[in-house]
Formats: sequence, structure tokens, C-alpha cells
Amino acid sequence: MGAIRLMIVDDHAIVRQGLIKLIEMISDFRVVAEGSNGREAIDLVKTHRPDIVLMDLNMPDMDGIEACRRIKECDTGAKVIALTVCEEIDRITEALAAGAKGYILKNTDLESLARIIRGVYEGKAYIDPAVATGLIDRYTSFAQQAEVRDASPLSERETEVLSLVSKGKTNREIAEELFISEKTVKNHVTSILRKLDATDRTEACVVAMKRNII
Repeated sequence: MGAIRLMIVDDHAIVRQGLIKLIEMISDFRVVAEGSNGREAIDLVKTHRPDIVLMDLNMPDMDGIEACRRIKECDTGAKVIALTVCEEIDRITEALAAGAKGYILKNTDLESLARIIRGVYEGKAYIDPAVATGLIDRYTSFAQQAEVRDASPLSERETEVLSLVSKGKTNREIAEELFISEKTVKNHVTSILRKLDATDRTEACVVAMKRNII
């Protein structure tokens, strides 16, 4: 087997350089590219075609989750491992849904990191044990609410929009977060109000929460 080709993506240069130095200590690993944000990552994947992308989730311009989704669409075979300090279950599920094959914390030691990279390269998936329990609990909760959720009149995108509305986000903020236009957000909100028989955004959120839609 030849060297495993890696790309490091993190908006902190010190973190990137530190990772590169550590990884290059391992004989069968080769760092072929580095980037500072999600948009760079997409272009670099197309150019350098790494086997593994180690990528932070919280970055400016385009975060790691959206970048992960678009890297998957590039269909180069690159496998993304989310490397982060974040233990929030929502972020984990978003990363996995976007196509990440691994989720590890930045305090992972070099020996473990090398083992995880090799495993993902060989087709395995990995979730840091520190967050696995919370993830299992979340999916158990999802399973218990599945029947109610299946009965939701809202589409998946409408549910995403309403969830952001419930957090006080404006149409512009929702558009930026979901990478859609404000007009599209407005259309979704109109559809949500109609489907939930609500007169305004607040009532729609209340109805959705009572019905366990969000």
C-alpha cells in the first residue's frame, strides 16, 4: 500500500502546522495540501485528490459541515474526518449527515489519530467515545419520536427553516445559514404557516413544538 494522502483544513495556522508536523512523523502518511476554510477545501480536494481530509467544523466563510457535504458531491473518493473541540450532539449529527466518516476531538493523541486515519482509509467509520454515548442517546430519542415526526406535514427543508425561526433567526440569517435565497426562505415560511394553520411565525413555532415537529 502506498502512502495515505492527507489534507488538513483548519482556520488556525498554528493548529494546521502542528498537525502537519505530527502527521509527517508517520512514514505511511503524506500531507498533500492544507486549507484555512471550507471553500478552499473544496478546490483543494479537486486539485490534490487526497484520500483523507482532516477538517475543523467551525471555520469562517464556509464551515466544515457544508464543506463536507460539497466534498462528497465532488465524488473524488476523499473521506472526511471531522477534527474539532466541539462535543455538541447536533454538530456531530450534522457532520455525519453531511458525509463525514469520522468525528474526533482535537485532544486525540498521535497514536490514536494514526489508527483512526488508517481505519477510515480502509472503509471503517469512527466516532470519539467521548461523544458516542450522547449520540446514542440522541438517536434513541429520535426513534421514540419517529412516529410523530413521520406524521409531520412539513418537508425536511421546511423543518430546518422553522427550527431556525424558533431560534429567533431573521430570513436573511436563515438564508445565509442554509445557503439559499431570502426569497426561498420567505416562500418556505409562507408554506409552513399554511400547513400548520398558523397566523404568524411565533404561532407556527408553538404549534410545531407541541406536535414535536421541532
